[in-house]
Amino acid sequence: AAAAALRVLRRQQRPSRAAMARLVESSLASGGLIILITSAGGAFGAMLKEANIGTALAGCLATDGSGGISSLHLLLLGFFVAFLLKFAQGSSTVAMITASAMLATFIGPAETMQCHPVYVACAIGFGAQCGNWMNDSGFWIFAKMSGLTEVETLRTWTVTVSLLAFVGLFFTIVFSRILPLV
Repeated sequence: AAAAALRVLRRQQRPSRAAMARLVESSLASGGLIILITSAGGAFGAMLKEANIGTALAGCLATDGSGGISSLHLLLLGFFVAFLLKFAQGSSTVAMITASAMLATFIGPAETMQCHPVYVACAIGFGAQCGNWMNDSGFWIFAKMSGLTEVETLRTWTVTVSLLAFVGLFFTIVFSRILPLV
């Protein structure tokens, strides 16, 4: 796809070699940053998993009687861990990867799960969307493209996306009860 795009660009605009090099360089720089952030989140999540953070969290939570964590607690834990990570460092991608790695210790064999792991993934995803503020690049894109001040963006964008996240968590919990998929 990249080669085809470069070919079309060269054909349509006929940029000089130097101009083409600048375009490719800026594209690779922004793409490299995304890869770096995603990789850092994965590494951070793997380190938290190796540190047995999930096991420590399990000790703090009530169990379902069989020694495992209840599905409601697991969904809430996924949401709030992802939310805290997102709020602390700003990247939804890093928050999702890290929270997933931390909660992987709770995902056991299908016979022991009270709800399908897809519900846990949904809860983590919604949690990672909650709490957009000034350390999130999406916050600034929305603010600058809409012409809003920081306070106006906090009152509109942050509230709207956070409300969407909590509504998503609510429906994830409801569907995990009605249709557990186990």
